[in-house]
Amino acid sequence: MGRARYLVIAAALALAACGDESKPDVGKITDDLAHDVQAETGTRDVHVVCPDDVSEGDVCDMTAAGGLKAKVRVTQIDGDAKGEIVQP
Repeated sequence: MGRARYLVIAAALALAACGDESKPDVGKITDDLAHDVQAETGTRDVHVVCPDDVSEGDVCDMTAAGGLKAKVRVTQIDGDAKGEIVQP
């Protein structure tokens, strides 16, 4: 019975770890996208807002210095997130 208990605990931990991997780190993605836009365009004070379940191909809202507003399409979320401005 002792081994069965450990197997149940190990299985529960494995399933819990799998569940965490499927959720994107929205904070990191929005920070990466803001940094990417700033580096590519020289725009300052970039702020990006994405949905909680953001994935590649989704469009996020961007604001920047001077009241600039645009949309950013997410092109990569693995590693450092990347995006492209699709609507000025």
